[in-house]
Amino acid sequence: MATYVCTDELFLNHRPLGEHPERPERLQAILGALAASELRGRYRQLAPRPATDEELQRVHTADYLHDLFKRMGDSSPKGSGWLDPDTYYGPGTYQAALNAAGGTVELALRILKSPGDNGFALVRPPGHHASGGHAMGFCLLNNIAVAAAAARAQGARVAIVDFDVHHGNGTEEIFAADSSMLFVSSHQFPFYPGTGAVTAVGQGQARGTKINIPLPEGSAGPEYRLAWKRIVVPALRRFAPDLILVSAGFDGHARDPLAGMALHEDDYAQLVHLMLQVQPRLCAVLEGGYNLSALAACVLAVLRVLIDPAGYAAGSHDAGQPVAAEARLAIAEVVKLHNLT
Repeated sequence: MATYVCTDELFLNHRPLGEHPERPERLQAILGALAASELRGRYRQLAPRPATDEELQRVHTADYLHDLFKRMGDSSPKGSGWLDPDTYYGPGTYQAALNAAGGTVELALRILKSPGDNGFALVRPPGHHASGGHAMGFCLLNNIAVAAAAARAQGARVAIVDFDVHHGNGTEEIFAADSSMLFVSSHQFPFYPGTGAVTAVGQGQARGTKINIPLPEGSAGPEYRLAWKRIVVPALRRFAPDLILVSAGFDGHARDPLAGMALHEDDYAQLVHLMLQVQPRLCAVLEGGYNLSALAACVLAVLRVLIDPAGYAAGSHDAGQPVAAEARLAIAEVVKLHNLT
């Protein structure tokens, strides 16, 4: 078993026009922590490459892709601007976005073809809010959706699990009517972007393949572990994926400035460890996380589990802490709705 990390300094070229939470320093903090850690030499590096038109057009409309190219592609002036009130672009954005999507595809397919490899795509800009036809919430191209569609084109059964603090609305929208794709999102609710209610279960024949776990503000390790044990793991076992793709946003950390959850780095490690017990072929893809030291610590914690899942010993800073009643009720509602008892 091998663990791959796909990243590159070109992702630092996606730079905001001024102050912005989604900034190059996020990736710099991760790479600095990796270089100073005991993990050096314990994973394999994988270079990204630009996503192809075929890969992008499986999930994004031709009109949207043409608009991105017209605004910032190789044949256009290298300007700066906004695609929505939250989502900027600059001279280095187009190549960063293409390589974020293509690098995620390259990593996912490498893992899919292995007997049990895993990996982490440390890419930016993030992707899970981008829909088929528009940018949103710091996201231009939906990296994980592009990778999922590429793996499905290879005949794979793909499950997407999103533990970013914000609902993965773009990913869910892209696959809403696709019964071949399992999508599970845990998220603070109600919260940006306002979607992700329990009752959002997919459309048409895909009903039941989209599972939303809306958790109240303040949810921490006990709430998430209960959600994983009662919902996420049973749903994954029932679906039996060939590959698990994880929208790994770490903005649910207790120190994150943009949200109100109370997770710690080992909580994320435990969630990933639980998913590896279902399917060892797992590909994590960086999404949110805006406290630099917390973000770096979370990525290292997850990588330690990916590199040595057998040697992982779960710690628990909140052992014995009860699950909040509101969260317990929300989890029970999801369990009942999706017949996961």
